[in-house]
Amino acid sequence: MGDPTQDGVDEFDQECVVPAEGEPEPPPAVTRRVDLTQGNLLKQIALLSWPIVAGSFLQWLMGVVDIKMVGTLGPASIAAVGTSREAIFTFLTLIFAVATGTQVMTARYMGQRDPQKATEAARQAIILAVLFGLVLAPAGYLLSGNLLAALGAETDTLALGSGYMRIFFLGTIPLLLGFMLTAALQGAGDTLTPLYVNVGGVAMNIVLNWMLIFGVGPFPALGVIGAAWGTVIARTLAGLALLVMVTSGKFALRVPLRDRWRIDLAMWRKVFYIGVPSSIEGFARNVGFLSLFWILNQTDAGRMAVAGYAISVQIRMFGIMFGLALMSAAMTAVSQNMGACDPVRAEKSGWTICGISAATMALMGLVSILLAHPLISFFTDSADATHWGVVSLIVLSLSLPFTGLSMGCAGSLRGAGDTLSPLWATIIFTTFVGPSLAYLLTVVLGYGPVGAWIGLAVGGFLQSLMVAWIFKRAKWKQIVL
Repeated sequence: MGDPTQDGVDEFDQECVVPAEGEPEPPPAVTRRVDLTQGNLLKQIALLSWPIVAGSFLQWLMGVVDIKMVGTLGPASIAAVGTSREAIFTFLTLIFAVATGTQVMTARYMGQRDPQKATEAARQAIILAVLFGLVLAPAGYLLSGNLLAALGAETDTLALGSGYMRIFFLGTIPLLLGFMLTAALQGAGDTLTPLYVNVGGVAMNIVLNWMLIFGVGPFPALGVIGAAWGTVIARTLAGLALLVMVTSGKFALRVPLRDRWRIDLAMWRKVFYIGVPSSIEGFARNVGFLSLFWILNQTDAGRMAVAGYAISVQIRMFGIMFGLALMSAAMTAVSQNMGACDPVRAEKSGWTICGISAATMALMGLVSILLAHPLISFFTDSADATHWGVVSLIVLSLSLPFTGLSMGCAGSLRGAGDTLSPLWATIIFTTFVGPSLAYLLTVVLGYGPVGAWIGLAVGGFLQSLMVAWIFKRAKWKQIVL
C-alpha cells in the first residue's frame, strides 16, 4: 500500500473541512454522543472511554466465567476452548478491517460535522458484515478441525475444540454485525449504547452457558458444546439488537431500513484503506500467538502447559481488554480531532490515552503477579496446570505496561490514518521476533514452556518502543483521508 505519510495518500482528494462555529444542538436521542473536538480533553476522554472499558471488562468477565465453568470438566476442555478461541479470532481478523475503517471514518466525519457521511459509513459496514459472514461461516465450519490439528492439538483436545468451533461459526453474521455497529457507534462518540447491549448480552451468555454446559432444567448437559451454543445465542441477539437500534432513527447513527441499500465502492475504498492493514496486523498477531500453542505442544509439559497458559490468558486478558478499550478510544479521539483540523489536540489526546493505558496496565500486572497462584488455582484443580499457569501469568504480566503503551500509540496512529506503521511493528516483533525467540529458548535451548513466554514478552516490549517512537515523530499529521 505504500507509505501513508507520502503525497500519494491524498488520492481521496478530500480537503480538510473546518467545522462550522458551534455545533448544532443534537436532538435528545443523540445526547449520548461525546465530542472530543471541544471541551476539557481529559473529561471528554473519560466520558468516551469508561463505557468502552466497562464493556471490555464484561467481555473479560464472560471469558473468565466460561473458563471456570469449562475448567470443571478437566484440562482437556480448558485447552480445547483456549486453543479454539485463538483460532476463531484468527479467522475473524478480516472483519476487523471493516470495523477499524468504519470507526475511524465515522469519527472523522463526525469531527467534520457531517453525520450523513458517518451514517453512510455505518450502512456500508452492515453490508460488508453480511457479505463476509456468508463466506467466513462455511469456511470456519469446514476448516475447524484442520486448523486445530495444525496447531498440534492432542486427540481429546482436537475433538472437543472442533465441535466448539463449528457451533461458534454458525452465528458468524450476527456476531460480525455486533462488531461493526459497535465500532460505528464508538466512532460517532456514542459508547453508552453498545455498553447497554453488552450488559444484556454478557448476562444472557453466562446464564445460557451455565444451563447448557451442566444441563440445568430441561437442557441436556452439553459440556464444551454447551459453552459454544450459549455464546452463539447471546451474541446473535446482541448483534440483532444493535441493528434494530441504528435503523430506528433514535441514536447517534441513523440508518433507515427503507433507504437505498446500494454498494458504495468509494466508501469501501476508504474503509479498506484504513482497515486492511489493521486486519493484516490482527492476523499476523494471532499467527504469532497461535505459534505459541504449537511451541508449547512440543514440550514435555504439553497439554498441561497449554491448559495453564489458556487460564493465564483469561486473567491477563483483563489488562489486554482494558488496553484494547483505550486503543479504541484513542482511534476515535485522534480521528475526530483530525477531522476538525486540530492535529495539536489530536496529538495531545493520543499521548494522554497512552499514559493512562500504560499506567493502569502496570497496576494490573502487579496485582496479577502478587495473586498469581490463587488466581490460577481458582480455575483448575490440576497441580501441573496450576504450576504452568502461574509461571505464564507472572512472566507475561511483566510486559503489560509496555503492551498498554503499544496499544495506545497504535490506536492513535490508526485514528490519524496510519495503519501501516502498527502493522509493520506487529509483523516484525509479534509474528517473527517473539515466536522465534520463544522457539529458540524453548525447543533449541531446552528452557521449556517458560522460554516461550519470555520470547513473547520480549517481542511485545520491543514492539511498544517502535510504535511509541513512530507516534512521537508525528509524520501522521501529514495524512489526508
